[in-house]
Amino acid sequence: MREVVYDDVRWRLLKGLRERALEVMTHLEKHGFYSIVYGSVARGDVKPTSDLDVFVPDVVPLQLLEYAVSLHTPVVKRVLVQATPYYAAKAYLYINDRDTVSAPMVPLNRDEQGFYILAGSLTLEELRTGVRKPGIDKNLNLIIPTPHGHLEKPLRGNFEEAVKTLGVSPDILSSRMRVLLKRREKGRTGVFQCIELEREMTFEEAIQRVLAKSPALRKRIR
Repeated sequence: MREVVYDDVRWRLLKGLRERALEVMTHLEKHGFYSIVYGSVARGDVKPTSDLDVFVPDVVPLQLLEYAVSLHTPVVKRVLVQATPYYAAKAYLYINDRDTVSAPMVPLNRDEQGFYILAGSLTLEELRTGVRKPGIDKNLNLIIPTPHGHLEKPLRGNFEEAVKTLGVSPDILSSRMRVLLKRREKGRTGVFQCIELEREMTFEEAIQRVLAKSPALRKRIR
């Protein structure tokens, strides 16, 4: 176990990222979209390279979502991503080079929903009240927030504690471990499909390209 104590620079970085998340999520709420923020911004273990990941967990009209986001900040890039042939395709709206608002294009299954719990995620109300959530980082560490920073525990050797702390089933955590270990071994994310949309293309048109390559996804949509 390692205890990490944050300095003033790190607290300011976290505060700035959370303020940005609050702006985006409050704007989405005003336009009828429920969202969460997940990852290091929710846990607290941010770095200068940390980005903002806001997620709308429900299947929504993507043109309306894009319009709502654009009323707050320009959408500089639109990308459709499917991590594996069996995973839900997701729409990513980039509001700068790194920060995104995303949403699934098909309903998420249990494992996909579990990912956001494992990563650590916050609702708008939790964000407003300063909550921080435990979660698993990309290096397979269990991050547990503390008043002074966080505790960092390798997932190996602390699996049962992670299951209890995160409130997930062991099989969901095991599945996530396999994905992260595979990514570490390959040294890349291994995304199955990634389509950057041209200016006039809609996400509905882009999903047809994905369906052509993914029988598993076609089956889910049926």
